[in-house]
Amino acid sequence: MTEIKADRSAPAILSTVCKYTRPYLFRWLLCMCPLQAAQQDTTVDAAPVPPQPPSISLEQAVALYESGQNERAREAFLRMLDEQPEEPVVLYHLGHLDPDREAAEQYFLKVLLHGSEHALADDALLEVSRIQLALERHDDAVNACNRLLSAYPDSDLEDEARFLLGQALLGGRRPELSRMVFQQLLASEPDSTLVRPARLAIAESYRAQEDFIEAARQYLKFEIDFQGMEGLETVLWEAGQCLEAAGRTVEAGFVYQRLIKRYPDSPEANRARVEKPLLE
Repeated sequence: MTEIKADRSAPAILSTVCKYTRPYLFRWLLCMCPLQAAQQDTTVDAAPVPPQPPSISLEQAVALYESGQNERAREAFLRMLDEQPEEPVVLYHLGHLDPDREAAEQYFLKVLLHGSEHALADDALLEVSRIQLALERHDDAVNACNRLLSAYPDSDLEDEARFLLGQALLGGRRPELSRMVFQQLLASEPDSTLVRPARLAIAESYRAQEDFIEAARQYLKFEIDFQGMEGLETVLWEAGQCLEAAGRTVEAGFVYQRLIKRYPDSPEANRARVEKPLLE
């Protein structure tokens, strides 16, 4: 009986073929994978890139501020602040543009920190004084004004600094010292635009001390020295109030009468019409 022998050469040939084709197949698969990944990456890269704001120079940003384009100026200065966090001009203008007083104060203080000799340093210190006075931090405002007057003796802001100093002292209930400051201002700058507000402040300093007769006298000087000035009706009203507080009801009545005659349609005249009969 003839024995059929299995063909053992076929598996050997297949094994040999697989042995040599397997690496090529693997390489082909590797080549295909990066191609698919690249196609996916291309899809991601095709997403739109948001436009970048155009660069702007410091001079252009200042010009925007000076022309009243505050929002654009603020955006420009804030971008510059990221690159130049110690630039005094940027900090100074951001102080003016920030509506929050305390945040604005910090900008102005940074001007002094990074550029105490900068041309805007005295301006920044004056702004600090104004903010502190508005926030009724009177002692801080006094210190800031005194610092400005001592550190920047040649500043053209001296008159304003002295006036703010007097106001801070008056607000801090130191009327005698405030009066001295206002009197110094009047003696050194008799033609200053601050003469009238300084003289009003002097009258208020006497009133704060409850020296009502002297306060009324200071108010009534405005009738002679500043005839026809805007706001004189308010000054006459305050004079009448001081005379009333001093018990001088007859004199107060005369002042109210003049007020009603000169400014008949003013709110102060209407108040005087109510007050005057009570004194008779």
